[in-house]
Amino acid sequence: MKAYERIVEYQKDDLLYIVYNNRSINNVIKNFLPKFSAIELLHFTKLEQTFINTHSLFDSDRSLEIDKNELDLTALDFFVTPQDINDRKQLILDAHNHLSGEEYEYLKKRGFTDDIIDRGKLGSISYIKDIDDLNILGATTHPIMHNMFDGGLIGGGITIPLFNKKGDLLNVTFRKISDYNKLKYTHSCPDTFVWGLDDIEIGDTVWLVEGVFDKYALEKELPKSKIIATSSGSISPIQFWKIIRKKPIKVNIICDNDQVGFRMGAIAQKIFRINRIDSNIYYFDGSKDANEHIIEKKKTIDDLLYVEVTKELIKSKNTDYYDERIPMNFFNYLKNRKF
Repeated sequence: MKAYERIVEYQKDDLLYIVYNNRSINNVIKNFLPKFSAIELLHFTKLEQTFINTHSLFDSDRSLEIDKNELDLTALDFFVTPQDINDRKQLILDAHNHLSGEEYEYLKKRGFTDDIIDRGKLGSISYIKDIDDLNILGATTHPIMHNMFDGGLIGGGITIPLFNKKGDLLNVTFRKISDYNKLKYTHSCPDTFVWGLDDIEIGDTVWLVEGVFDKYALEKELPKSKIIATSSGSISPIQFWKIIRKKPIKVNIICDNDQVGFRMGAIAQKIFRINRIDSNIYYFDGSKDANEHIIEKKKTIDDLLYVEVTKELIKSKNTDYYDERIPMNFFNYLKNRKF
């Protein structure tokens, strides 16, 4: 059953969330949030405030401009539930067996073996033909951004599913292989799930990476380690809460080798330490992330470098879109940046 809600006007925070995560905080995310007990809600509220305070320590004065003239603020938005995602479990499993030649070649060129493809049940976006399935799963862009990102499925892409231990489909992230659409990743539901979370037990040492491809890359080098990845480039309070309540003894963070990656690594380390979880930060010098270093360049974990991240170090990192002197127009960034 399809369900829609008409959004008349978005608040600024909603717009920011949609731009960064490609999903509506009102119509999608709330359906995927866990039900908190009274004591859990107390702990989560405290963690959320810690996140806000810590984030401000590493934020600059840059602002984010939003040109509402480039958006369709009256677009119909999809109302997605966890059951809607799980109802498409078989479709995602079938997509794993129907990678197109271009999609399979894309994975092989990036160094992904058949074992990784099978283990991750990596599949084909081009196999999924029904636009309603694509919209519900999150493979398409958010309705308000259709003016900017129309035609994002041209060229195909990769489906990267997340199943729980019972075999239910919880989430799917999509990696587009074409430059036609500048959005590299989309998700069924961003910022609530953590890939690999089910594997963590009390007292574990855990490795945290930014992307799901990074997780599969690191598993090649550390097959016996517990490795987790967030479903988008940053970590939200709900993801921190899910990791912390698993009570790992240590979280080793491998941050992307750029300004945003180092900033998020510093925020994550501070939050883990405040919650009495030991945490160190590492990166691969000369590579953007674990996926590029291990899978694409065929290098090893021996190249991993420990780093103490400071505000000065964050500011010194080069990035292709950040300029502290002028306000950042995120839409121009998305339209012009090459992923």
